[in-house]
Amino acid sequence: MARHHDIKPFLDDPSLLMDTFLAVIEALDSSGEDDVAQEKEAQLREIARTIERLEKAGVPVPDTLRGEKTRLASELAAQSEGLTTLNRLADGMEAVLQDLKERIGRNGHPAGNRKQRRKRSLSLKTGKEVLREQILQALRKLGGSGRVAEVIEEIGKQLEGKLLPGDLEWREATNEYAWQNNVKWERYQMIKDGLLRSDSPRGHWQLSEDQK
Repeated sequence: MARHHDIKPFLDDPSLLMDTFLAVIEALDSSGEDDVAQEKEAQLREIARTIERLEKAGVPVPDTLRGEKTRLASELAAQSEGLTTLNRLADGMEAVLQDLKERIGRNGHPAGNRKQRRKRSLSLKTGKEVLREQILQALRKLGGSGRVAEVIEEIGKQLEGKLLPGDLEWREATNEYAWQNNVKWERYQMIKDGLLRSDSPRGHWQLSEDQK
C-alpha cells in the first residue's frame, strides 16, 4: 500500500491519476498498426478455413498456402507481447472500476458495502496470448492431441511458479481455478484462428496440421 504522502498529488487532483494512466497506456500501446493486425487476423482465419475445407475434401493443401498461414501467425505472435500487457492492465482496471462503482452505489447495491468489496479481486491474471502459447506447447508435448484433463495438467506444469494471483482464484460456477477456465475459453478462439482442429473428438484438443 502506498504511503499517504506518495499519493497526495492524486488526492489533491484525481484527474492527474487519469492523465498518468493514459500516459502509461500510450507508452505500452504499439497498436498503431491495429488496422493492419485486424486485416492479418482476418486473412489468417480465411486461410485456416480454406485449409480445413481442403483437408476434409481430401485435396492436397498447397505448401504456399500453409506457408502463408505460418507467416501470418508468426507476425501476429510477434505483436502479442504488448497486447498481453495491455490485456492484463484492462483486466485490472475493470476490477478497479467495479470496486469504485460498489463504493459509490452505482452497481444496484447500497454504497459502503465493505464486506462485498473484500470479495472483489483486483489481482492480475495471465494474458490470453500467454495461455495460447502454453496450449500449443502442451499439445506438442502430448504429440499433437490430448484429452482436456491431460492438456490442462501439462499447462499447469509449464506455468508452475509463474501463475499470477488472479489465476489462482477459485471459480465456484465451474469448479476450477481461473486460469483453467481461461485456458478453455482461449481454446475456442484458437479454433476460430485455425490453430486447433474444429473436428476433434469430444473431450479432446488437437493441433491443426501446420501447428504440429
